[in-house]
Amino acid sequence: MRCLWLALIPALAMAQFHRAEQDLEIHYWLLDPDSHQFRISHDFTVSKPGQKYVHSFVRKGSVVTKSVVIDLNAGKQLETYTVTGKSVNALGYYPNPTDPESVVVQGDLDHALVEGESVRVRVIETYTDPIGYTMKDGELVWDRTLGRPYDDVALPPGWMLTSVSVPAIISLDADGLVVCRFTNPRNDEIHVVLKARRRKTNQAANKRK
Repeated sequence: MRCLWLALIPALAMAQFHRAEQDLEIHYWLLDPDSHQFRISHDFTVSKPGQKYVHSFVRKGSVVTKSVVIDLNAGKQLETYTVTGKSVNALGYYPNPTDPESVVVQGDLDHALVEGESVRVRVIETYTDPIGYTMKDGELVWDRTLGRPYDDVALPPGWMLTSVSVPAIISLDADGLVVCRFTNPRNDEIHVVLKARRRKTNQAANKRK
């Protein structure tokens, strides 16, 4: 009985977390490096009474396209467009103001939230970053700081990892893509420099024999 109780402790502890506290992960899928693009997906919860809009803040130096914001409660895609940091600051939703000149993706909720109401949201975007995602000496180089406790980065199809600057768990996903899993227990960001090369095809390998 004691062993059973000890086994249940982790599950009971996890059950105490409100879903708003589980905004821990972000997923990256690197696209063809010649495009300098990658897709991202992350979830978060909004619960501020009176809030009518949700936001995804675009990192300086990046361009965002193909933004999709989904209300996971209703399974509905929200109307989405870009606004300035200045207009977001004017809403007064967030304790820390953002750069007034920055670009922010904004999605419209169906209604302003009431006291005690919350909505779980998923944001899917395509980033173009010609500085942080490049090709050099035949390798793709993805150079980015990561602030979430858990970050997954998937290489493009047909690419293999050659080096990574911080410890990572390396695996293959269901589609055969190489995935690097980063864990950051600290309160600051980790600086990841990831490099990869194209895999040699069997046909190319046979030609060299």
